[in-house]
Amino acid sequence: MKGLFIINPSSGKQNIESTLKEIMANLVLNQISPHIDVFYTQKKNDARDRAAQLKPGEYDYVVSVGGDGTLNEVTNGLILSGSDTPLAIISAGTVNDFATYMKLPQTAEDFCQMIKHFQTKKVDVGKVNDQYFINVLAAGMLTDIAYKVPKDKKAVLGKMAYYLEGAKEFPKQLSQNMTLTFNSKEYSGTEDIMLFLVANSKSVGGFADAAPLASVSDGYLDVMIIKKMTLLTEAPDLIFKLFQGEHPKHPSIEYFQTKELSVLPTEQTAGIAIDYDGEILEEGLPVDISIVPEALNL
Repeated sequence: MKGLFIINPSSGKQNIESTLKEIMANLVLNQISPHIDVFYTQKKNDARDRAAQLKPGEYDYVVSVGGDGTLNEVTNGLILSGSDTPLAIISAGTVNDFATYMKLPQTAEDFCQMIKHFQTKKVDVGKVNDQYFINVLAAGMLTDIAYKVPKDKKAVLGKMAYYLEGAKEFPKQLSQNMTLTFNSKEYSGTEDIMLFLVANSKSVGGFADAAPLASVSDGYLDVMIIKKMTLLTEAPDLIFKLFQGEHPKHPSIEYFQTKELSVLPTEQTAGIAIDYDGEILEEGLPVDISIVPEALNL
């Protein structure tokens, strides 16, 4: 077999280089995949552009090596290529929600065995305007943390860097007024919110069951809208329910599944940032979001 590794060299895990060398050596020496090409990204959209160039049958598989942002770029590129090249994932970033949810191999030996047995699965992806996301789209409180944490802190502290930054930002962001209009077949309304997210998998932000009903093969997106609440009375109850997996029942949450959703701004929220898989949607609101069933060959 012939494989292409698309690698983000600045991803968070410090030991990823030795792991990659072990994987590639095993694939070649054991004749699982005698031909391997490597592409290193240098700037934004490099991974997307390289994956978009793939032609049907050019490679037997492509490997995304990086965090959620790298995976997002490779996903977008693969869909644009129309090549249907199977995608494998090596988690090398600080947070890797999709790989965690799919229970993908975490060791070199297990990864090589996965390539050897080569069983594929079609998975859904989300679409926001003309971009795609494999795991989650979100806006509101704390969704910009990834851009405020310096790379050196992420490399050393991992997820703890996000938690520390979140603790620092939480009081500032509680006072922000966000009013958005949601429109779908299942739910419509204008709400004062703290956060909304649209998930393809259950795992979001390091929480394994953030979207407990989600599945990457059900043809639906899971939407969670967290309305404005008081810090001292309602928020602690929500946090407790989150760890119990019962947060969709909280009175300040709207949780539903849908195939399509539009989110419209009001005057106060025209400049709100939309995060999709760790990338910022440059055009912002309004957005049209939908599910694309079986768009990716995993």
